[in-house]
Amino acid sequence: MSEQNYEQFLNNLPPDRKAEVEKVWNVIRENMPSGYSEEIDNKYLSFKTGKDWYVALANQKNYISLHLLPIYIYPELKAKFDAANKKLKSGKGCINFKNAEDLPLAVIAEIISATPAESHAAKLKSMKNNKKA
Repeated sequence: MSEQNYEQFLNNLPPDRKAEVEKVWNVIRENMPSGYSEEIDNKYLSFKTGKDWYVALANQKNYISLHLLPIYIYPELKAKFDAANKKLKSGKGCINFKNAEDLPLAVIAEIISATPAESHAAKLKSMKNNKKA
């Protein structure tokens, strides 16, 4: 996948999705702890620590997907998300939506800001080492 900039990514979206992606990504950017790197390619907007995602956003055929890995990795953050009581189609760390208003954006902001990049990288390393054992 070739790298592109944020404006190019937005311009490649269907008009009805552009504003929704922009709203959500602005919340993510404003609450991202330092140490994560923003990457943009043809399919995803993402923040990573090393090669591992922390959060990503993708335009799919029928919805937008927010890959919010902290709710998969940190049970206390998953509980915070669940307490927001929004009925959303989601998997372990992926939330599918059509409108930004469908999301508990204030809670997502808290979840994103909760884990410094160094702590997240250490947690991922620990999880990977435990799988090998």
